[in-house]
Amino acid sequence: MNQKLYIIFGTGADSVGLVQKITTPISAIQGNIIDLRQDVLHGLFTVFLVVDLSAATVSVEEVEGLVSGISEETGLDLRMDRYQPVARSAEKRNMLMILLGRDRSGIIAAVADILKTYNINIEFSDMIAREGIFLMELMVDIRHCAIPLENLQEVLRDRMGTLDINTLFQSEDVFNKKKRILLFDIRSSFIERQTLTEVLQLTGIPSADFEEVYRSNDIAALQSAARCLADLPVEVTTNIAKAVEVTAETMELIQTLKIMGYKIALATRSFTCLSDVLKEKLGIDHCFGVPLVENDDAMTLTGELEDSALLALETAGIIHRLAAQEGVSKEDITVIADEAEGGSPQGLHLQLNIKILLEYYNQRILSREALIGLLGSFGIPSTAV
Repeated sequence: MNQKLYIIFGTGADSVGLVQKITTPISAIQGNIIDLRQDVLHGLFTVFLVVDLSAATVSVEEVEGLVSGISEETGLDLRMDRYQPVARSAEKRNMLMILLGRDRSGIIAAVADILKTYNINIEFSDMIAREGIFLMELMVDIRHCAIPLENLQEVLRDRMGTLDINTLFQSEDVFNKKKRILLFDIRSSFIERQTLTEVLQLTGIPSADFEEVYRSNDIAALQSAARCLADLPVEVTTNIAKAVEVTAETMELIQTLKIMGYKIALATRSFTCLSDVLKEKLGIDHCFGVPLVENDDAMTLTGELEDSALLALETAGIIHRLAAQEGVSKEDITVIADEAEGGSPQGLHLQLNIKILLEYYNQRILSREALIGLLGSFGIPSTAV
């Protein structure tokens, strides 16, 4: 086939309709787009097209002028070059690599160095680093690998392990990625220490009263928080939970993970009045919180935890339930454990609506005791405020 192939590529600020504004003029001059890659990163639009101009109704110089005109109209920085394709080898041995852990500098450079050292070509990569979480997928060709595959995997696991990164491999049926689940195991409070301090100051609640409820960092603290909520209308806890906002970075992280094909689960020590709202707001697949006992007749909280509350704290039990529900092995479930000290949990950041909290408090709908208990609805807070 006699093709005249050119690449058109560029970047710019994202807006609705950019792909249409690029492709329509090319189609109008009988340019045939045979490959297109487009993405949006932090509001930055990127595009790469391979275009066959063998049947174009205008000269190459006129196409270059057309591309310049598209750049002016869209504000994109578009360029055009001749393209000489390289035939794909039929002898490839592909392997899918997944790197997952806490974000830090040097991860990509480290894995790229290992792959180069052992003569492995990266053919495709996709990654996201948000809210302290790093996830990268690489499709690599291991046909010319200088060492046996098992040795390579061991080297990668060891090197990535020093960077707190888990390394997963799939060498069979790589184009049908296995179902995988990411379990965010949140043990700390969703409320940042600074916000807790601000709430106590604005309400005049002594730190000693707060610390008395949360002096232990286990189920006893949750039971103390639950007792503080006795006789509180369920509607109040629901409204406060619904007023919580999820940060844009957290939403971008969750949405990107879902686009990449991951099932998302959350295990938290927050009460289900919040965890149920989070499941809906984040659009995640599974959420395990700590259930409170409700008085269905009075529509109030009883101040007690359900008997199953302890189960919500057992990571091994949650993994077992997820594996059964999703039909995967336990090895296909990766736990992102929360190790935050006094800050928001890694990966998931919320913003408490202090205004609605103060309104309920000033209207005496919330007592001092109930307000302290509500702070525990977001998980066991640090008493070092």
